[in-house]
Amino acid sequence: MVFIGTLLLTVANSVLAQNGSDMRSFREKADIEMAKRNYSEAALYYERWLEAMPRDAEAALALARCKLMLQENESAIYAFEKAARIGYARPEIINADTAFRRLIGQKRFDKARQLIEQNKSDMEIFPFRYVPQTRLGRYRIAYPPAYSPNKRYNLIVMLHGNGNDPVLMLRLAQQMSIEDAIVIAPEAAYLKFRESASTFVEKYSAAGEDRNFPDSLKDEVIDFSAQWYHSIIEDAQSFLPLKTALPLIVGFSQGGFYASVIATRYPHRYAGVVTICASMYSEGKVIDNLKNLRKYGMPALVMHSIDDPVVPFQTGELLAAAMQNEKIDVEFFSYQGGHWINNEALENLKTWIKSHLPK
Repeated sequence: MVFIGTLLLTVANSVLAQNGSDMRSFREKADIEMAKRNYSEAALYYERWLEAMPRDAEAALALARCKLMLQENESAIYAFEKAARIGYARPEIINADTAFRRLIGQKRFDKARQLIEQNKSDMEIFPFRYVPQTRLGRYRIAYPPAYSPNKRYNLIVMLHGNGNDPVLMLRLAQQMSIEDAIVIAPEAAYLKFRESASTFVEKYSAAGEDRNFPDSLKDEVIDFSAQWYHSIIEDAQSFLPLKTALPLIVGFSQGGFYASVIATRYPHRYAGVVTICASMYSEGKVIDNLKNLRKYGMPALVMHSIDDPVVPFQTGELLAAAMQNEKIDVEFFSYQGGHWINNEALENLKTWIKSHLPK
């Protein structure tokens, strides 16, 4: 495939160099180890993360809790003080966490708690108000081998995961060598400032999580991101030499969630949907809207790794089962490949896509 524009990143650069093909940041690894109660490993990852992102108050508090669980009280107080200094503002979390009770009465801890109370007060006095913004965004294009502007092609849309880059998906498309399709891969709606700064690589998300949107706005964030992706696809359809056939949409991880959201909200605009190790959030109302796929006869391929350490395998199982209950033409393919895709899954993906592209 020929790629339009200068390819700034390769797959190797889109992942963290500290652990080969592992696409998770130190923060993500820390949170996972914390959930497993592997406090020693989690503390190491939080410390590495805070070296790069010293103003992440949530991470500093998590480090303090790890140190407490490891009986390292002095280090715990130091991390707790840091969290307070850089703006942690949720004293209710501290009060509800029994791990911190052993520090009550210690002068440094109590002083830091007072600062956290003050931080919360400041937030209440000077609250945020969120409004939608119009932005210019980008997407990458992969033309097939022997591309000719005088020929018409099918369109495949590929959505990357949280913290990834469009090139990750275009390299995957390149491996499939689909000759009669143009592939586009949009950047997710929000640049992840923290991870981009710490890794020196642009990281994107469609959740806007490092903008500290409150949970009450999660529905709106999903709505705006879905609209953003759909507008990108409409733009591609407006100028690329495409057939009149409907496009296929493929998504990985968070991109798999949004592929499901888009397919269920715009079922008349897509020919099929593929999810790879897809996450799922109730606010997306995917399960509620699966009836739309049945109504328009849209087929689906759900792929999920049995040993996925990021999105549980059961997430894929439940999505496929819900589709089957709705009498949707769905294929469920399981494999072992971590939070990505292995060679067997790649071949299955390629076969499914080629069989569902108009001839």
